[in-house]
Amino acid sequence: MRITNRTRNTLLGSRVDAATSWWQRLRGYIGRTEPKRGEGILLVECNAIHTWWMTFSLDVVFLDQKGKVLDLIESIRPWKRTRRIPGARYVLEVPVGTIEYSGTRLGDHLTWREPAPYSISIPSSGGAEDYPAPGGRGRKSV
Repeated sequence: MRITNRTRNTLLGSRVDAATSWWQRLRGYIGRTEPKRGEGILLVECNAIHTWWMTFSLDVVFLDQKGKVLDLIESIRPWKRTRRIPGARYVLEVPVGTIEYSGTRLGDHLTWREPAPYSISIPSSGGAEDYPAPGGRGRKSV
């Protein structure tokens, strides 16, 4: 999916995976290679992270239900743990430098879009649809 800073009109990632299950959130980047620019993981229903067993640093963005940036951590090192961020519902893990080059700041609003399923074999009206909230219906603008 694509994640954009709506406030600053900048792109944080074009190849971001959603981690929606407990296991996906726990694993995150453990056992994976360092993400390249444009890659990332959006942890859904999450308000704190750890970097145990990782071999590289990350930039981390904590977001509320509406996509408002509540906290930022630039270059969190391996074997660290963050505090719980009150009100956070999503955590975006991206390569080091992403926060800086996107200009993302506290209070900015991020949005994300999931490519439409079957977009290659079935014509779509706009080529993308909003990423649905967990347990929600219809479109979700965050």
